[in-house]
Amino acid sequence: MGIELLNLALIIPAAGLSSRQPPNKLLLGLDERSVIEQTISNLVDFPGEIYLVLGYMAEEILALIEPYEDQVNIVMNPDFESGLSSSIKIGVDAAGSDLDYWCFCPGDKPFITLDTFYALFYVLRETMPDILIPRFKQHPGHPTFFSTLLKDAFRELEGDAGGRQIISRTGIDPAYVDVQEEGIIMDMDRYLEEEHG
Repeated sequence: MGIELLNLALIIPAAGLSSRQPPNKLLLGLDERSVIEQTISNLVDFPGEIYLVLGYMAEEILALIEPYEDQVNIVMNPDFESGLSSSIKIGVDAAGSDLDYWCFCPGDKPFITLDTFYALFYVLRETMPDILIPRFKQHPGHPTFFSTLLKDAFRELEGDAGGRQIISRTGIDPAYVDVQEEGIIMDMDRYLEEEHG
């Protein structure tokens, strides 16, 4: 089975309130692009449909990502204030369950390269685990992959939670893949804290 024969969807939750880095860390400049632009530009060659879930400051984000509007599916989350789980469930519903995996990568992860995605795809192809998570120096990160066989567990997500709640509720031991890319654990909150002390 080739990578292209794995049926995948990438869900990018980008609807949150950005309470730790107001007004919205996704709009911050990073080199010559905003954070959300950089995240999307890194992933537009993802071998599957991309679903970008928006809520808070959606209009501002839409204006920035206009160049990518033909490459991503925009999904609006009117309930974004209730927490991450609402964005994940809306993204999963939009992507559907007629897939092998849902892949999740938050919108504030602009440091993950497509090479890392492909390295993980090869592991998926060879082992087909229920859950696959990359690690950098023993620290789990993103993107994460969840089998669509877990769709019932996703329907029960609640609050400001995501994959960890799925793992806890199902009792499934994830498969971990050690990678050499620190970007898998570097979100904008951590990046800004390290940059500014």
